[in-house]
Amino acid sequence: MKKTINEINNLLNNKYFSGAVIKIEKNGKVLLNKAFGLNNIEKNEKMKVETIFPIYSMTKPIIVLATFLLIQEHKLSLDTKVCEFYSNFNEEITIRHLLNMTSGISYSWNSTSHENEMIKIEHDIESDKYNLDEIIEKINNIPISCKPGSEWIYGMNIDILGGIIEKITNTKLNAFLEKRVFNPLKMFDTDFKVKDLKRKAIKYDLIEENKNNVLKANENYHWMMPEKLDSIPNCCLGGSGLFSTSEDYNKFLNFMLSGKIKNKVILQKKYIKEITKNQLEHIENAKIWDLNEDYQYGYGVRVRIRNKIAPLTEVGEWGWGGILGTSSFVDPKNKIVMSFMVSVYPGNNTLTYNKITKAIYEDLKTNNLI
Repeated sequence: MKKTINEINNLLNNKYFSGAVIKIEKNGKVLLNKAFGLNNIEKNEKMKVETIFPIYSMTKPIIVLATFLLIQEHKLSLDTKVCEFYSNFNEEITIRHLLNMTSGISYSWNSTSHENEMIKIEHDIESDKYNLDEIIEKINNIPISCKPGSEWIYGMNIDILGGIIEKITNTKLNAFLEKRVFNPLKMFDTDFKVKDLKRKAIKYDLIEENKNNVLKANENYHWMMPEKLDSIPNCCLGGSGLFSTSEDYNKFLNFMLSGKIKNKVILQKKYIKEITKNQLEHIENAKIWDLNEDYQYGYGVRVRIRNKIAPLTEVGEWGWGGILGTSSFVDPKNKIVMSFMVSVYPGNNTLTYNKITKAIYEDLKTNNLI
């Protein structure tokens, strides 16, 4: 995977991040598992493949999996109304709207008229004084931005699903995930806390000075997370709260190729197909941020519906990223999974993802792997 390694080193040398970890597999066979650069520039500490990263929105697909486990058990349906669990919620909003981000609920940075109210909620989360139910009630007090089902608006939808999971199972979200997802998949480094602070990724701010990239450590950064990172927070956010490693996240991605653990079906294939197909066909000209027009949105993930715009992958490829630059993809046709971990703000997700993905597929073709 020479081109992939060279591309990551180029990004590293241009100071888009201090260090990174990537793991790529095909049919469960490791093609590349490598750490690059430094986790701590000031102490000259090398990045390691075992480093634990805040994965932020790469949490979302895991909560979608958890939701579909309950749907499979007939404890929930796509058309279940959210107001069945939170009585004051808009009666039109369903589980489907939360999954495909069409409920009208936003984040602070993409709210057209309620930015300050959403920022207040973010600060309440960071204070760790409120549980998930209390945060969801605060979200509900803010008017939605569109008629449910009419627009794709990225927001705190999957967080609400986390609250619904807690209500259905009468279990805190972290405990449910540990029992039903993390332990079965042997994702022992993944949780709503950093399990080993010695392996915590150092967060860097990317600043431009005199037209050059400069990286400055910012260990006080904890957007949408409490300051104390080594204990389970009062509010476990299903949209952004998990920490993980590339090793662990690939275990999740590999599972999502088959839905099986040791040949035992855990999630039926029909549900995986639902999660990873275009769920916005009813919305004309739906635009998913700055992703190219080959992509639409499934349930918690981007989904490739055409393969015409570079970087070319395969129709059906899906994945998601996180605000600090993490990214992932699954190529079901070729049975390839990839997770890329960094900890930098801004993450320049589109730039790094496009460059790395292009290099990966060039390597795959060069090595006759696709």
